[in-house]
Amino acid sequence: MRYVMLFATLSCYLFAWPVWAQQIQLQNQVWSADLVRPSGQPLIPLYDGWFTNPDGTHTLCFSYFTLNTEQSFDLPRGELNEFDERFPEALVPTHFDPLPPAYRHVFCAFSIDVSADFSRNDRIVWRLTSNGQSLEVPGKLLPAYIMDEPASGGRGDIAPLVAVEEGGEAIRGRRGIHQRNLRAKVNEPLELRAWIEHAEPNIWVGWAHHSGNGSVEFDQREYEFEHDSGPATVRVNFSEAGEYVIRMQTIDDIAAFEFYCCHTNAYFYVTVGE
Repeated sequence: MRYVMLFATLSCYLFAWPVWAQQIQLQNQVWSADLVRPSGQPLIPLYDGWFTNPDGTHTLCFSYFTLNTEQSFDLPRGELNEFDERFPEALVPTHFDPLPPAYRHVFCAFSIDVSADFSRNDRIVWRLTSNGQSLEVPGKLLPAYIMDEPASGGRGDIAPLVAVEEGGEAIRGRRGIHQRNLRAKVNEPLELRAWIEHAEPNIWVGWAHHSGNGSVEFDQREYEFEHDSGPATVRVNFSEAGEYVIRMQTIDDIAAFEFYCCHTNAYFYVTVGE
């Protein structure tokens, strides 16, 4: 049943735009009833939608889906991981984990802000090439893709409030909060912390390797958390020196991802030395 639901969800994305946007060439299609497999399947870039900010600018949210339950990918930004060159600052993920066990795709892994005069005819394209297949998705300001942010009046829900320093600035929503200038050493665990507030006593927290060349290990990747007990923490271990970004996402209930509201992102920038 879960895979049937996965197929239904994926189909909505594949055909939500003109066919060219997500079409897999006929010669590259492998006909099988098993849509999700351990490896050999492509990554699928997705466009979640957009919202307008108080200053009149707009934010577009991009996510991805993988059809692999075991295979991960490391795709540096470039030929295999192409994003609109007008936005070199975009926090495009370069590491892609296998299919998450408890939810269908990585919702709003990153976002990009555009000016107030960005028109409905403009678009931002993200293209991923993996396992011999190249797929792309356009981000556009279509009315049908307006997102509730950071709260949904209809559902009575709101994104958790997140700070990355105790008593520090706190942010709510997909644009996220960013903690920079963190340092670690190879094979020496680094503890990351996030202080979270929400009306619900228990929330979901998930940590992920967003970018960086080496392998990253977590002592716990996702869990339900009683936020009044203190900060959400994770111990992270890096296999190689380099620049990394760790992504944290939190939402009151993991099932609420399906309603596209309301979660908060946090990004931790780590320089790892020998």
